[in-house]
Amino acid sequence: MRDIRIASCTYSERLGITAKLNATNTSTTDTYTYRISMKFTGPDGALVGTRNPTMPYVGPGRTDTLDVSTPYVPKAGSTGGIIRCTVTNVVRTKS
Repeated sequence: MRDIRIASCTYSERLGITAKLNATNTSTTDTYTYRISMKFTGPDGALVGTRNPTMPYVGPGRTDTLDVSTPYVPKAGSTGGIIRCTVTNVVRTKS
């Protein structure tokens, strides 16, 4: 999981909650594909959604980025709070 980092976790009316992921392949010779499990949590702590994106063919010494979104509409009258994007699992395979 150390190869995957969440660069940002933001909310927009158009996309809902979006996590910007970075996958850094520190190998000098191997290309990897990353299968990621994520969860998105709303300001009230409730699970908003889960996603399972794939970042294919990240070359040796490269960092690739991917935006992963899940729909979210704040409850009427909510005054904000902290949304959370969490990587729960990563499987790295040689491509």
